[in-house]
Amino acid sequence: MAKVYKIIFSLLLLSLAPLSAKAAALSLSPTSGAFEIGDKITVKIIVSSSVSINAISGTVSFPTSIFTIESVSKSGSILNFWVSEPNFSQGAGTLQFEGVALGGFQGGTGAVITAVLRATKVGSGTISFKSGQVLANDGQGTDVTSDLGEATFSVEAKKETSKLPMPEEIKKPEMPEQQLTLLSPEISLTKKFGEQAIAGISSYPQTQVLLTFISENGIKIVITGITDNNGEFVLLVPQTLKRGSYKVSAIITQDNIARSYASNEITVKIGNIFSDISWWMWLIIILLIAALIYLIIRRFFVRREAKEAENAVHQSFKLLREETDGEIKKDMKEAEDLIAKEIKDIEEI
Repeated sequence: MAKVYKIIFSLLLLSLAPLSAKAAALSLSPTSGAFEIGDKITVKIIVSSSVSINAISGTVSFPTSIFTIESVSKSGSILNFWVSEPNFSQGAGTLQFEGVALGGFQGGTGAVITAVLRATKVGSGTISFKSGQVLANDGQGTDVTSDLGEATFSVEAKKETSKLPMPEEIKKPEMPEQQLTLLSPEISLTKKFGEQAIAGISSYPQTQVLLTFISENGIKIVITGITDNNGEFVLLVPQTLKRGSYKVSAIITQDNIARSYASNEITVKIGNIFSDISWWMWLIIILLIAALIYLIIRRFFVRREAKEAENAVHQSFKLLREETDGEIKKDMKEAEDLIAKEIKDIEEI
């Protein structure tokens, strides 16, 4: 019995293992620092991943009590297509971005965007992610976000010391803005390999396609593909999507510069009550049911054998009592009751 419990416990531990599969983090660089009023602080948003990724989005909050944002730059970013251009709200104290690495970023560490802040008041504060998401380049839009970092800065009064004049900051040229010059594709729901898929028609052969799935609660999943020689494409609906209804649209992008407006929008319904249960969880459930059946069968046979043993004991003592008399018969009755009680205890296990 103890071995059965150990097996069940081990299975439960194994069921938690897939939760540790996420392997990409968003962080800020630098993570700390002390500055004076008037100083400029360059803060980079960095992604670190051990798997290939293709889409990153996030909202960063900064303390408006001590900083203002002067600019946001995409220069040097691993992302080369922007679902929405990086933007910031001075009043709300937020910075937002959402982009895709066409062809995927193969893993390692890379810059996403760069923000330039200026210290305005004395104090300290933390810059942190209000939200952040990194998607794997696996054709499924798997969320591999494992950690969202933060940075803590302090601002002091400007010291009365002379400083040598510093050369103006050299600005790197911005990446060219994507021009909305391509014709929009048309998409529809179809089947591929027996699974739901999005079919599309465009005017551009061998061109990058971006499909965006937006859930009812606003979460976006982006997957990429390539049109064929006729400008058509068929992309499977990601199996990792949770049950629910999703709005789907597509855009065409060429040379990471030209892009189309969004296609027509269609609605895709994903899954049923069982679809959110992953294969490994189904395996755990099946093994637990098998263990339960084993315990029930084992208990049934133990009870049956115990009942047979009890009948045999009563029959044996009955025969013995017929051959004896007096005090011995009384002792035999006590022995019979004791053995019968032990058998019943076994039966109740």
